[in-house]
Amino acid sequence: MVQSNLLQRVLRRSRLAGIPVLAGIASLSVACEVQWGGASVQVREPEFEREEEPAPPAAVASEAAPPEMPKGRVFFHVTRLNTTGQATIEPVAELAADELEAVGPRRAENAEAYAASFNARYYAVDQPYHLFRGSSRVGTLYVRAPATSGSGLCLELRAIGLLELRPAADTLSEFLGWSAGTRIGSDSLAMPGYREDMQVLSQVLARRGLTERALPGDWRIGAPMDLRPVQVGSGSLGFAATFMIRDSLRAGPPPGSAGSVFLVADYSPARGFFPLYFDAAWYAPGQKRGLRWLDATDLLGDANDEWVVRAYGDTGAWYEVLAREGNRVTVRWSGRRPVCEVRGAQQ
Repeated sequence: MVQSNLLQRVLRRSRLAGIPVLAGIASLSVACEVQWGGASVQVREPEFEREEEPAPPAAVASEAAPPEMPKGRVFFHVTRLNTTGQATIEPVAELAADELEAVGPRRAENAEAYAASFNARYYAVDQPYHLFRGSSRVGTLYVRAPATSGSGLCLELRAIGLLELRPAADTLSEFLGWSAGTRIGSDSLAMPGYREDMQVLSQVLARRGLTERALPGDWRIGAPMDLRPVQVGSGSLGFAATFMIRDSLRAGPPPGSAGSVFLVADYSPARGFFPLYFDAAWYAPGQKRGLRWLDATDLLGDANDEWVVRAYGDTGAWYEVLAREGNRVTVRWSGRRPVCEVRGAQQ
């Protein structure tokens, strides 16, 4: 046989070359089985591992997943710009499962797609929003065009619109806005009463609160920078007042150390005006937080009104919601974004 003759030649050459017989047999390129000294030796072709071809890369999706939009109800802050009825609208927060959530992209790289989806969903041309002051519906805003600004996590999702107000509310300038059909208001428009002595009495309450708390600072209380008659507590003669000392009630750093006082007062015939809430701080540049009243309404469906306020810092503004917990009013939610304040300070 050819295999037997080939084996004999290999054995003969292995002896002459001094190569061990088994090594020579192991190098055969043919396969056969032989008997050697009573032992069975298997001779086969050498086997080589074949490199596996790399798996083709997974197909890349042609389009990224759309950004996640709010799942709950979103309510808005509407501000009149002029006497012709032009106004701006921007989201305050999302109400999801009776909790408040910030509105905006979760990742900076999704900001552009988020803005496009948000504008398509909430700011279509002529999209209506019902406007409220407290529990009373006072009019409608019709969206005209998106006016988004900012970038990344610091998007400002605004739009321009046109107001249509009830005659009794045509002097108002700020409202809370809700998508049509998501909130039903009262037909009656109960406006809080205004008294001439509110300005002076607000200064009295501010000075008294500072004295009782012994807060350090050069507190020279003058006229309030913002004074609103509000309907809170026991009647319709309450007010909210903001005092700024050496600073302004808008976004921007103070020139040096400064202070702010925000208070909400109620009225009763037996006590006169008395504070329901008092917030004051003396601060350095970089620590500013000045508060201004927007509205009181039941956001969470617990039969208690939450207070919506606008806050101003060194480089930007945000919204906060205050709520009563027992006998105290505390900050229930804040839309403050430190990353945006840091970015604003660096610009």
